[in-house]
Amino acid sequence: MTDTTIRKSIHIAANRGTVWDYLTQADLLGQWFHPAKADLQNGADYTLISQKDGDRMCWGTVTEMRAPDYMRWDFTVGPMNGAMSTVEWTLEDAPGGTRLTLEHSGLPQSQEGFGLIMALDKGWHGFLSQMQNLEM
Repeated sequence: MTDTTIRKSIHIAANRGTVWDYLTQADLLGQWFHPAKADLQNGADYTLISQKDGDRMCWGTVTEMRAPDYMRWDFTVGPMNGAMSTVEWTLEDAPGGTRLTLEHSGLPQSQEGFGLIMALDKGWHGFLSQMQNLEM
């Protein structure tokens, strides 16, 4: 079986509680990713919307939250045609701040799906770079 999981880690000059807020609070999500319709909550559905036109960008369910250490989402976007994947966030103390790790799994394992994986990989890279550049 091919491993199509996207894995990325960044270091952020802020404590885990602050980084957690940027991962879970609707307005703060919009500063680096897409704004949410509501704060993310364990067991609740979420929808992240486009800042450009207000359209739904990605959605799913928050399946586990352990503030400020770990969160897991069921996650999909339009091109996935309703197929769900899993996004996991792990926050660890690092000297001077936080190490944030993203793992996005359950992605297509076909040659046809590789374009989607490349697009998601590029997207996560950009969004995490934006988060890393925030003044928290």
